[in-house]
Amino acid sequence: MQAEKENQPEAEQNSQPEAEQENLPAGKVSAFRNAAEQQAKLRRDEELKERRRQQAAEEAAYRAREEYAKELAEEKVDLIRLKQGVITDSDKVFREEDAPKKYTLWQRIGNWFYHAKWWLGIAAFVVLLGAFLIYDYVTRVDPDFRLLLLSENAEFESDSYLVSDWLAGMVPDYNGDGKQIAEVLYVPVSKVTMEMGGTAVAAYNTQLYVQFQSDTCMLVLADPDAEEYLQPADMFVSMKELYPDCPFAESFRLHIDKTNFTDLANVESQLKEGSYLALRIPEETMNSKEEMQAAYDKAKAVLDQIVPQLMPKS
Repeated sequence: MQAEKENQPEAEQNSQPEAEQENLPAGKVSAFRNAAEQQAKLRRDEELKERRRQQAAEEAAYRAREEYAKELAEEKVDLIRLKQGVITDSDKVFREEDAPKKYTLWQRIGNWFYHAKWWLGIAAFVVLLGAFLIYDYVTRVDPDFRLLLLSENAEFESDSYLVSDWLAGMVPDYNGDGKQIAEVLYVPVSKVTMEMGGTAVAAYNTQLYVQFQSDTCMLVLADPDAEEYLQPADMFVSMKELYPDCPFAESFRLHIDKTNFTDLANVESQLKEGSYLALRIPEETMNSKEEMQAAYDKAKAVLDQIVPQLMPKS
């Protein structure tokens, strides 16, 4: 049925509502037609009213433009006649041109700074950065020797400056700056500091890795807790072979916790049990083999001066 209805001519389809209306009672048909006619009339009235409004607005705008153009033309003519001396007076009100404003020196400087503030900010940042780098380069202390402290021992670390002063007396002026300077680098290595999570743990792990990839510190002070995070057999030379007559030398360890090491450095805090000195094997890492060997020789020279001074703790 639906297909048959779709195939009917359009005229027949449009005539169906009228036929249906014819089948309605007379009163209902009249009401329907009256409502439709009223709605159509209202729409026509609204459309006519909107068109008249738009036409009136366009005409008013056109008249305003014409009047303004006419006024400008009359003002221009009167202004020319005044300048030529044809007339001496006019009832037109002429628009005066603003005279060029004169700025003082400070106003011109302030205006320049205002427009150049972004470039000045960038330039100031570059200057400050350069000044900081120069200051850091001039004032930076470049030690001749560094000892790597791998032991979670805050008390001993706070006294490490005394160890640095003691070691400085055994170190030549390697960098030629006229000073003998030693330094202790502290990385607290233990289960707590290396495995408990957090940004500090990540920093300690990174420091430990970097130190064993560079020639900065060849002499290491460690303890049994730190050994769990090292590979001592592959990292350190045999102290027993280097110092066969030293009673504190055992495998790669030079035990100092039972010696007068802290007394020699005038340190009141104590080392952790099992603390020892170890000397790294000069293998090529981020530095070349020659650089590692040179750093090893410097550390070995310092260790050669420490070993004869070690005595059992009294």
